[in-house]
Amino acid sequence: MGANSKQGWYLLVFIIGFTFFVAGLAYLGTLFTLAGLICLVASLVGFYQIKPLEHATAPGLSVVSPTGTSKPDRAVGSH
Repeated sequence: MGANSKQGWYLLVFIIGFTFFVAGLAYLGTLFTLAGLICLVASLVGFYQIKPLEHATAPGLSVVSPTGTSKPDRAVGSH
């Protein structure tokens, strides 16, 4: 579901919130609508908080380019 456990939990909260929100609007009333809206906002805030962790690297590690990638040679006969 998610790349890590936090993303998985926030995705679950988002799905539950979306379901409650729509069900509350359609049939179940304001209590479910408010509960769904609270879940949606909580999951979006959670996703926003963990967004910087997406591209973070561990201390002491560096990005290494793939091996064998060099500039292509010029075509024969071109100057």
